[in-house]
Amino acid sequence: MAASLKITAKLPVIFGKCFLNARCIRDFSSCSVCLAKAQRNIKEKANEQRPQPSKGGAKSIVIPRKIERSSTAILEALASTVRADANQPMYMDIDDPHLLSTADRLKKNHMAAKDSGRKAAQTMLALYPDYFTQIWEEPLPETLNSPFEGYKYQEASEAALIERIQKRQVKDAIEVYKSCKASDYPLSQESQEQLLELLTVFNSKEPDRSSALSNFINPSFALSSPFPACTWEKGNLAEQVYNSLPEKTPTAYCLLLRGMAANFDKEGALTLYNEMKVANVPVDVSTYNKLLSLASLDAASMDEITQTLESILQDMKAAGVQPNVGTFNCALSNCRRISKWTGARKYALSLVAEMKACGLEPELSTFYELMHIFYYVRDKSSKTPELFENILDYMDGKEYTLSSENDALFFRNAMKVIATFFPDSKLALKLHRILKFGQNSKALGHRQLVFTYYKELLSVVTPLEHTDVVMDLYQSIAPYIFLPSSDTYRLILENIEMHDTHHYLPQLFADLFWTSQFKDTEMLGPFVHAMATQKHSQELQQQFSDITSTLLESWEQNRERRDNIGLDGSVIGDMILIYINNNEPKKAMSAFRLYLDDKSLHQAEPGVESLTKLTEHSIAVKDYKSTGELLTMMLSTDSSNVPGLVEQVLKSTELSDQERNYLQGLAQEASSESSSSDSDSD
Repeated sequence: MAASLKITAKLPVIFGKCFLNARCIRDFSSCSVCLAKAQRNIKEKANEQRPQPSKGGAKSIVIPRKIERSSTAILEALASTVRADANQPMYMDIDDPHLLSTADRLKKNHMAAKDSGRKAAQTMLALYPDYFTQIWEEPLPETLNSPFEGYKYQEASEAALIERIQKRQVKDAIEVYKSCKASDYPLSQESQEQLLELLTVFNSKEPDRSSALSNFINPSFALSSPFPACTWEKGNLAEQVYNSLPEKTPTAYCLLLRGMAANFDKEGALTLYNEMKVANVPVDVSTYNKLLSLASLDAASMDEITQTLESILQDMKAAGVQPNVGTFNCALSNCRRISKWTGARKYALSLVAEMKACGLEPELSTFYELMHIFYYVRDKSSKTPELFENILDYMDGKEYTLSSENDALFFRNAMKVIATFFPDSKLALKLHRILKFGQNSKALGHRQLVFTYYKELLSVVTPLEHTDVVMDLYQSIAPYIFLPSSDTYRLILENIEMHDTHHYLPQLFADLFWTSQFKDTEMLGPFVHAMATQKHSQELQQQFSDITSTLLESWEQNRERRDNIGLDGSVIGDMILIYINNNEPKKAMSAFRLYLDDKSLHQAEPGVESLTKLTEHSIAVKDYKSTGELLTMMLSTDSSNVPGLVEQVLKSTELSDQERNYLQGLAQEASSESSSSDSDSD
């Protein structure tokens, strides 16, 4: 009856594909009768699946139209199935673990190197443009453009002026403008207004060429002063260009006024504004906003500030100019400067109410201004959290976008307020939940703001929440977004010991060991001590023993290096306890021998508990030589347990007279030291 699988080759071709599918499902070895039966079943199944013609005639087949898709449609579909994890290394560094940056200092160095590489690439592209013509079919992106690439128009002309304006080359644009004026070359109103805009934005000075990455690494806080000094020079080139314009258009007026206001020339800006009012020159909302931000500069009282603000706001209403969020933020910035003055906080709340009445939603910069007004961190007077809680309730579940520099300062400042005035872990976690909603995390700002935010967050949450909450937070940010300091890690260790959640220690060890945190004895000691405080389950205790062995092996391999882990006698004592708790007395004795042999470890001594347990084991296995060494060391540290241990040893009948006399001498010396210490205490 048995037949070879070669029988399948004799089957009709039409069933070959179906039959092979059946073979894949079922191992076949049967007779010809069974094969024929299986063949009939496949035929019947194929007939059932074949579409039957309708009674009214053959059913027409409708072929769907082709859907036009982009060349990257498949890649976009695949990308939608994965989620990016922010807490991961940079993709370019994954293949080289040595380059993985964790500490804030290393991140700064690696980003600075990346920025330098980009600048070098820009320079090479500019100096040798002919070498790179065949690489890209499309023009290079704007980020790779270099100021060294030269100009298309060399002679002084309107085209040359516009070219330099577009490249933001202030010094070169000024030279071309002066050359055109000297040679009476006619310049259009539009080109002169573009030059005026360039001069007012950069205050007639060459702009800072630092890249966005460079600003992220080393941010500038030049504008953080509450009362900045005036940096606008009277009669500068911007005013000269403005005065020489063929026509004083509203655009030219607004450009000059915004330039004065941006450089804190309150007197000049108000004078020009009054001139515009007399001449009925329309003012746009951006210019009004800049003017509002100057109200508190050189003001003598709160009444003077409110009068200036109300006057400008009334002018906006009369001119039919609708305010925006920036309008109220600029007004609030004045209250921030004088937040301690009587009436400043009350007026700030009235501005927020007016903004809501206008149908405008507050932005992150609005909340930032309110935080500074009501919760200035340098003002140590007592604060109430009601307004802060209302702000967080309002923000919960909403997504915000960046529209100004102050938007990036909100989350750091808000977390600083929590840590300073009311360290409540619930508020801190709620603020963090708002940060994680949608794309709000993009508003966290530059490197220093990220570091400060997470440092304050962990300092508030760790002492107050259960370890599960703390470690969930830790896993989401460490080590690539934020690497905690030794102080923060010690807080986490205290939290683990308080809640008896020692199963998190192996996870912490992986990060601490990889990031070389154990070079500091103040970090290594508390960590090893946390593993040695008690005996745990067999699986966890074995993990602790493996960690201890890894630390000792690392120390021995790097014994001659200055950046070796911070091992000393106290840490050795805790390691002995870990081995004994895991029933590994041989490893415990090896650690003790390591301490005896290396004098560099004698900066501290093993604890009494570890020496006592190791001595008890030596007595049990009748290792009297090690017992004598341990008792001698205990005599120099804490001799309170020595007499009892000696009494246990003397019960043995295998001791020689010399060993017995030596141990009795140790017991007598320990007893005399104990009695003398008791008399001193009396």
